[in-house]
Amino acid sequence: MKKERGLLESEKRKRRFLTSKTANFIFTAAVLGIFVMAVPTFAAGADALNAAKSLLGKGAQAGGGLIAVWGLVSLGLSIKDHNGPGIQGAVMQIVGGGMIVAAGTYIGSMDLSIAP
Repeated sequence: MKKERGLLESEKRKRRFLTSKTANFIFTAAVLGIFVMAVPTFAAGADALNAAKSLLGKGAQAGGGLIAVWGLVSLGLSIKDHNGPGIQGAVMQIVGGGMIVAAGTYIGSMDLSIAP
């Protein structure tokens, strides 16, 4: 019985590790994609401060959205497995992703123009 229980716990640890690696990969790919899209903006001679602000806001929105979506996937898996702590962690991940999206929206709406 202990061996079976140990196998199940190690499988759960392995599954959690794989999902966190996948989420990190998706987030990194999204951030790199946003930076690649921003290179022409800097090369065109746009105001660097506003371009950086826009880039930071879009990156935070994209990252927060991915975190929230991944939390929804985790929530569905945890509900399916009747995993109480997993449900709690997934809900907190969804809330955290929403807060990051809100912060990105706030950063994007800030006015950083310098009056002469």
